[in-house]
Amino acid sequence: MRRFALIAALALAAAASPAGRADAQGIAFSEGTPFAEVLRRGRTEKKPVMLDAYAVWCGPCKQLDRQTFADPTVGAWARKNVFAAKVDAEKGEGRRLSQRYAVRAFPTILFLDAAGNEIDRISGVYPPADFIRVADAILAGKTPLAEAMTKIKTSWDPAMAGSVAAQLAQRNDLPRLSVIARRAAEEDPDLIEPGSREAFLYFVSLEDGAGKLSSETLDLIESVAPRLSADPRVAILRLAASREQSRRGDGAAARASALAGLKGLDESSPFAADLQGALAVAERTAKKPAAAVAAARKAVALAEKSGGGAWGRVSGQVALAETLAFAGQNDEARKTLGAALGPASNDPGLLVRASALLLVLKDVPGALAHARRAVEVSQGGDAAAHAALGEALAASGDPNGAGSEFARAAELEPENAAFRRRLEAFRPKKGAKAA
Repeated sequence: MRRFALIAALALAAAASPAGRADAQGIAFSEGTPFAEVLRRGRTEKKPVMLDAYAVWCGPCKQLDRQTFADPTVGAWARKNVFAAKVDAEKGEGRRLSQRYAVRAFPTILFLDAAGNEIDRISGVYPPADFIRVADAILAGKTPLAEAMTKIKTSWDPAMAGSVAAQLAQRNDLPRLSVIARRAAEEDPDLIEPGSREAFLYFVSLEDGAGKLSSETLDLIESVAPRLSADPRVAILRLAASREQSRRGDGAAARASALAGLKGLDESSPFAADLQGALAVAERTAKKPAAAVAAARKAVALAEKSGGGAWGRVSGQVALAETLAFAGQNDEARKTLGAALGPASNDPGLLVRASALLLVLKDVPGALAHARRAVEVSQGGDAAAHAALGEALAASGDPNGAGSEFARAAELEPENAAFRRRLEAFRPKKGAKAA
């Protein structure tokens, strides 16, 4: 009888408390969901995304989970206001997201709009009430950063613009930085005010880092750079212009920009090696192999002389190997690449470049090995690594494997048209017979 009474009591309790249990939950994060799907879910629910970027070794991250995210009040707040997701910033796709949003400390909680643009962020551990207070301010646009940007829109303040631009640059926030930089160029065409100049320099650096300068930016550089010759940072503008002109296939203009940046620049400058590297690319674009090799060798020598970071030196050596291959010096290109990648075998970007170069040198096994290593060290989260492996597999005669890799690359970067085109090339054609 007592057993039946206990069962009845438990059944009554279960029937009476489902709402209570839901209210007692903390945040139910979406984990392991592709970022593109996270953004889609946010759009579907008409909510901003709250993305918790964490690391498994991070003690404060665990504290935030236990103290704040498990709190029922925070859970109720999240269900009402955001689509919440978690990502390991050091694994898989999380590595790319960490780079995209310049996550440099853990925990970092990103608040993103429907397009994936950052609204603002919370860094560190906050108790439940404080977390809700700060998060509400972010969603209401009442943080110091949001209020400063609003003030700049209504009343131009170059000093404030420079300060805000520095914050946005640290977050890799190109969309909002571009608004401030263009306003700076309108209000102060000669970039006389330090804040205006810094905003524009930050913007050009980020746009160049993203791999494409707009035509408007390139025109502004051509207009402004001659008037900033006394500022050594003008080299940033010349460097970015040269790279973009090479991307557009204008070798003569790219050479002129690189040489203008190098004119009067001390060889100990941190920009000297980069400008020589840009000059090498410009000469390649202009189909001048001897001049390209000479500039690439100079870039490596300057990088060694300046004592810059290991990545920069190795990147210069890989660029030299690429230039040697362009000049038809294949044996020396292989030797240079092999020497360069000894200390850099854990960098996905350099491994991707090495794989592409080895395909040019007809070394398909080497290309496969380097591409697979790039996928391995990026823990499957680097789209370019998967694309490189796809190219190597295609060259090896494995179209199915190539298609799978391009599908993964397109999944990681759905906005990348080149990945989608390569994927389509390996899709079975309608009506085609199976092999």
